[in-house]
Amino acid sequence: DLEYLDVYETNPDYLNIFLIVMENTNLHSPEYLEVALPQFCKAMSKLPVTALARLAKLWSTYGLSHIRRMMETFQQLITFTVVSNEYDGENLVNDDETVVAATQCLKVVFYASILAGEVDVEHNEEDDEDCESDELTLHELLGEERLYKKGPRVDPLEKELAIRPIDSIKPLIPNEDFINESLNEVIEMDKDFT
Repeated sequence: DLEYLDVYETNPDYLNIFLIVMENTNLHSPEYLEVALPQFCKAMSKLPVTALARLAKLWSTYGLSHIRRMMETFQQLITFTVVSNEYDGENLVNDDETVVAATQCLKVVFYASILAGEVDVEHNEEDDEDCESDELTLHELLGEERLYKKGPRVDPLEKELAIRPIDSIKPLIPNEDFINESLNEVIEMDKDFT
């Protein structure tokens, strides 16, 4: 429904399903890890960016233990899936729908942790002003400005929330807790980079 019918657009209360399911404290148990939680993550990853931003904002009000439990649930699904499968040059972890969806859900919790912690957004406007200059660059003089204007990719969720991870002074959950070592071990960096 989320992918083809835009149900969230017609009924924003659809988001309540995701809030209620995440209240289940047993999501990390084996009976959920194999089927229900992966399907839930796939559905959540299909939500529009505005809905994901709304989830991050709501979850940021929940408190440390609640946000940590959600983070650990998604981390456990990622680890369980990675350990249960074999990845190689042909079968990449990046192509595993469950890992990708759970990682996208983990990203929402990551932003909730940033929003719930100490954030410095005051300098954003100053930084943008400093970057603008009336002087022409060498690329502009040579007519090559379009080749180099692209810049780094901005995460749509970051843009929707109007917050950057670099603005985080002290997140509610330390950034290191969002690192998944079992996933890091199976990523083929040369293929992942391309």
